Amino acid sequence: MATENVFHRFNHGHQDLVLAIDYNLYGTRMVTASSDHRLQVWDRKDDGWSVTDAWTAHAAEVSDVKWNGPYVGEILASIGEDGLLRIWQEDVLEAPRSGKRFKRIYQQPSASKVPYMSLDFKNIGNETYLALISRDGQLTVCEPVDHDNLAEWQIMWQDYLCKTPTRTEETGFRVCWHHEKLPAWPAVLAGLDRKSLSLAVSVMDTVKVFRTDRDRKFYTAAELTGAKGLIRDVAWANGSMRGYDVIATASKDGFIRIYELHTPGAKDLPTTNLDTPDMPATKASSTGQRTARSGIGAGLTSGSRGGRNDEEYAPGKVVHDVRLVAELQAHNGAAWRVAFSQMGELLISTGDDGLVQVWKRGLNGQWLQYAEIDGNKES
Repeated sequence: MATENVFHRFNHGHQDLVLAIDYNLYGTRMVTASSDHRLQVWDRKDDGWSVTDAWTAHAAEVSDVKWNGPYVGEILASIGEDGLLRIWQEDVLEAPRSGKRFKRIYQQPSASKVPYMSLDFKNIGNETYLALISRDGQLTVCEPVDHDNLAEWQIMWQDYLCKTPTRTEETGFRVCWHHEKLPAWPAVLAGLDRKSLSLAVSVMDTVKVFRTDRDRKFYTAAELTGAKGLIRDVAWANGSMRGYDVIATASKDGFIRIYELHTPGAKDLPTTNLDTPDMPATKASSTGQRTARSGIGAGLTSGSRGGRNDEEYAPGKVVHDVRLVAELQAHNGAAWRVAFSQMGELLISTGDDGLVQVWKRGLNGQWLQYAEIDGNKES
């Protein structure tokens, strides 16, 4: 069905294209990143948005930006075509719109000297984790040396996830954490660590799902296939208590694909309290193609924390069954972005056709079109 007058337009204030946008946890603050090298932070007041501050964040296009969780201060991370990751912290003592309100507290260049393409934060209570991927397919996962201080970071795991593309080859890489505190309960009951870090990474036309085992090492939990073009975006839905994970992708072939990740033998698992500190691990067999480790990744694996671990029966390792449950022909042209609502019951996508599509999961499990908004029309 079509909707009208659901959006209002306003001048974004940048001098070039807006390449990325992100909201804070509560939806009360917004940050925009632009080709004009600048970031702008907006605060919602009544029914409108006003600029709190704007500043030059990089010496090139700002390709992605994310808010951190609300429990460690007002923190932003941005990446640019200058090959840098920068982390910014708000200083409320500085005047609004002074260009000095957000201070740079950390900077990290791309290890491969190829610009980063995507980043995302993960929070577990006061703990913060950061994932980045560069345009040549090198994934980097970082954590602070001290989780109370985001001005100093260390690498947990770094590896190339595919053969390095040529300079002229079009690429598609995105990262997305599972943002809830706990994984889906059948996976926890099957032995997955309750504080497992879960990361979905689009690698060209495939999504690789990584989790950490009890030794805090990453392993391949699933691979999502079926796309007939580059995957432009990936989103992981909240809703751990549904008993399985839901991940959506937006592809250059114009389709939105929705996958469910189920835990093998979940129906046979006993019900128990998820707050139990120690749960017995069940052995889960691994399937799917294994990614060759780079020298950096292999070196990190030898440490006591982080790295890569694809041993079949590693403690706390659960490998999932993947089901492609929907292929939605959402857009005439490439689909560019996809996102779930807070509770995971709605899915929103955008594409080259200028349409915003809204999908809703029905009682029978089917995803049905809920709304269509033409972004090219004035409202």
